[in-house]
Amino acid sequence: MSSGRATFSSRLSGGWLVMLAAALLALRKPWALHTPQLWAEDGSIFLIQNDLLGLRAWFEPYNGYLHLLPRLIAWSASHVADVAAWPAWYNGVSFALTVALFARLASSRIALPEAARSWLVLALPLVVGTGEPLLNITNLQWVTALFLVAQLFATRPTTLLQRLGDLAILLVVGLNGPFAIVLLPLFFWRALRERHVDAWLAAAAIAVCAGVQFFLLSRTGTALTLEASQAGLRPLMFVSVIGSRLVTWPLFGPTAVRAWPIWLHAVLAIAVIAPLLVWSLRRDPLRPVRAFIGAAFVLLTVACVYRVRADLWDDDNLVNGDRYFYLSRVLLTWLVILEFAASPRWIALVARGICVLSLLTHLPHFIIPAPPDYRWSEHCAPIRRGAPTQIKTLPEGYLLDYPGRPPRR
Repeated sequence: MSSGRATFSSRLSGGWLVMLAAALLALRKPWALHTPQLWAEDGSIFLIQNDLLGLRAWFEPYNGYLHLLPRLIAWSASHVADVAAWPAWYNGVSFALTVALFARLASSRIALPEAARSWLVLALPLVVGTGEPLLNITNLQWVTALFLVAQLFATRPTTLLQRLGDLAILLVVGLNGPFAIVLLPLFFWRALRERHVDAWLAAAAIAVCAGVQFFLLSRTGTALTLEASQAGLRPLMFVSVIGSRLVTWPLFGPTAVRAWPIWLHAVLAIAVIAPLLVWSLRRDPLRPVRAFIGAAFVLLTVACVYRVRADLWDDDNLVNGDRYFYLSRVLLTWLVILEFAASPRWIALVARGICVLSLLTHLPHFIIPAPPDYRWSEHCAPIRRGAPTQIKTLPEGYLLDYPGRPPRR
């Protein structure tokens, strides 16, 4: 390892790294903070159900499973802020939780390679995408799922407070989406490798969350796929979408995704992703880290692409379902970053070149354009009174149909 790489990592350690990542996040989607508006189910599910059900909304499944964090944020907003400030509260807390994720990854408690840690954290706000998962409570589950991935690398707690904090993170995040189900095997794999009580406690916490979410999915009868669940899998399109979203778009830009044939995207997926996964299993000190990241990538990618049934899409417009690819992009980027110090030297140079190419390709699109401002504060008075109303929210064309609040006794 060269001293230059070590110096960069040490200078960006701790608070400086977190502040830089937070600044990049704010710069990526500035309008979500200075002109906050509700996004999709922010209003139609979490705001309305909190208003009508109160605490009972915490235990109300949506899409077949619990979304604990959005429920908590909507409930807290209704108790600490006026209706006009609810979008600011929703987005502000989402921002704070994302910064908390940066801090978690920057912490020495998470046993990631120090020379690569800065780049691993910065990948979260820099990774290519529409920004759909960022700074809204509807898609907060896609960001907070990385707390579970980070916990796979957590060192053993040395105090009761650390132990309780670890379990709290696992339980809250595990009940905030279906990711505990997908990542459960990795927590048992870790427990079997490390063979200490804290690893087994973590696995047990994730198992409880996975059991709750799986029970709710089976009880509500929600399909494992969002659409056309009875249709047969189209393998070529399935692999093509993985290639277009995870290889073509990051490296060659959106125009290439639309212009190139699906077989080429599929070839790129196999030619780039498969060798990287195989190479990551080579024997060296970083093998356990790469193995967990690679396994998480495979589990989450297959689950998410099948869940959204991307293989049935007629048009890969790069907007539809982009949130389903955020975790895969981050984890794949992490695998590339971990090759920055690889031997032979040419592999390290290729890995750095890939990241530089991706940054240069998407630098002109880094700041996500501001959507229309629907002036929430000027139209939310009926909600304050509990009267029925309809209000435009994001994404463009979305309408919050507020049914009114029954009189409270």
